[in-house]
Amino acid sequence: MIAVLAVAACAAVIVLSRQWPFSENRIAKSLQETFPATVTFQKFRPTYFPHPGCVAEGIVFRRLGMPAQTPAIVTIQHMKIEGHYLDILFRPGYLAQIVAENFQVHVPALGTKVEITGWKATSPSIRVGEILLDGSVLEVARSDSSNPLRFDIQELKLKSVSQNQPLTYEVALHNPLPPGEIQSHGQFGPWNSEHPGETPLRGEYTFKDGDLGVFKGIAGTLSSDDKFQGILKHIEASGSIDIPNFEVTHTRHSVHLKTQFHAFVDGTNGDVQLERVNAALLKTTILGRGEIASKPGEHGKTASLDFTVNDGRIQDVLCLFVRAPKPPFIGTVNFRAHVILPPGDRPFLQRVRLTGDFGIAGGQFTKTSTQETIDDFSQRASGEKPEDKKPEDKKDEDDTAISKLSGHVELRNATANLSDFAFVVPGASATMHGTYQLETHKIDLHGILKSEAELSKMSSGFKSVLLKPFNGLFKKKHAGAVVAVHLVGTYEDPQPGVDIIPKNSGQEASAANK
Repeated sequence: MIAVLAVAACAAVIVLSRQWPFSENRIAKSLQETFPATVTFQKFRPTYFPHPGCVAEGIVFRRLGMPAQTPAIVTIQHMKIEGHYLDILFRPGYLAQIVAENFQVHVPALGTKVEITGWKATSPSIRVGEILLDGSVLEVARSDSSNPLRFDIQELKLKSVSQNQPLTYEVALHNPLPPGEIQSHGQFGPWNSEHPGETPLRGEYTFKDGDLGVFKGIAGTLSSDDKFQGILKHIEASGSIDIPNFEVTHTRHSVHLKTQFHAFVDGTNGDVQLERVNAALLKTTILGRGEIASKPGEHGKTASLDFTVNDGRIQDVLCLFVRAPKPPFIGTVNFRAHVILPPGDRPFLQRVRLTGDFGIAGGQFTKTSTQETIDDFSQRASGEKPEDKKPEDKKDEDDTAISKLSGHVELRNATANLSDFAFVVPGASATMHGTYQLETHKIDLHGILKSEAELSKMSSGFKSVLLKPFNGLFKKKHAGAVVAVHLVGTYEDPQPGVDIIPKNSGQEASAANK
């Protein structure tokens, strides 16, 4: 019996010695057959009890085909590989666990040239039950002078790792831009070394405490939930974003912004195709679609989006751009707009570009003095004298709002260029064009005003007498008066008046004859 056991032990020793997988040469060879890199160890020693395995220190992976001065793509301070004796005998190639400390990955900038080396992945039989990479770092270099993006990984667990089947992962990390905390789990692989973009994946993630203040011109705290699936170059994602305190910093006040989205992401370059975005801004729903992608000759991503609002509230939209405590104008709005936000260091209002058409019904100014001026003008344009109205009559009037307002807007460099800007109040209508500066609130609008009343009836007292001789001059068919007018000054102090020499006289004459 003892002899049988001795023979069996000797046989086991011989088999183990021939199949021993934990030598430095075998580990290095296995890694180099799996990854296009040379692998070196500063220290290496095998372990035998209580489990077979090895411990390596100072591990360096250098990417094949990269210039000599390029930093190592992977460095590992300490790595422990552990197996079981029965696996060596009956399940060769299977490793129970790998634990790495100070695991750091350095990804070169997109577009870095890599020489063709002829390396091809083999099909090693190595399979790993579990890999633990807590406390790891992923650094992604950028093509401009900006510092690399650094992802600090607090926890990373990979299960069922092999070349021929998907691995399961759980990760918790700190996202660098915008700063925030991400937790995710799902499946990834098997890795397609010849066509990495074809590698399949699926999973879920949550993003919390995202600080939007790192982007110039906006601020807020973002949280997001997302589900995704597909292949690396075409990931289908759907989820929600919640920013309870979103603001354009120039306005100095925040709003609650909630978004549902469906998108496709290219994981090889970070470009995003937004198929559907439903955003709830206060009580207004904004529908959008577009893309966030790199453009030739530009560093960073450019957002190009199309937005539509149907029966929304203009005050909800204006709160993003107006610094006043409350929006200057209220009413029901419909608009379509194309928005472009290029990358750069300029403030948000200086960078954003917008082209759109809008219509507002039932509009009113929230500033009492401004609305009273409009009401007074509306009554005079109808041939009534506001000073003859009794207070109780004024309280009952609800038809002095701007009943219709529409136009086309081009926003560039924080200046809105308005064309075909038309508004209607009871008794009068106007068509104007000009500019409004979002940062300084400066107004410069010129156009044609048509009223039901004659020119002299739109004034009172001695001024009315002086204007009577001009009634015939300004009287037009189907209108009491047609006058070239302007609105200048600022929103806080608007200055309406008559243009003696109309600007763009050809346009004004055409409008007057309509």
